[in-house]
Amino acid sequence: LFFEDGWSMGYSGNILANWKAPAGDVWTVPIGLNVAKVVKLGRVPVKFELGLQYMPVHPQNGQEWNVQVKIIPVLPKLIKGTLFE
Repeated sequence: LFFEDGWSMGYSGNILANWKAPAGDVWTVPIGLNVAKVVKLGRVPVKFELGLQYMPVHPQNGQEWNVQVKIIPVLPKLIKGTLFE
């Protein structure tokens, strides 16, 4: 979802599988939310993003919570037009 003034909100999560783990410890399934804001630092737009994930399905000794902080420079479009028409 995109909001005014460069704010956005969305889901970011990667479902992971460890095929070598015992039967009950194979999957990690996150539920998460991230919030981001695009600002200009000089002439370069930069996206600052904060995400929080909870893993309701995770290995017995696996990670249950995850916090992500991202700083992403926004580069201009390098390819004009669409890739698939």
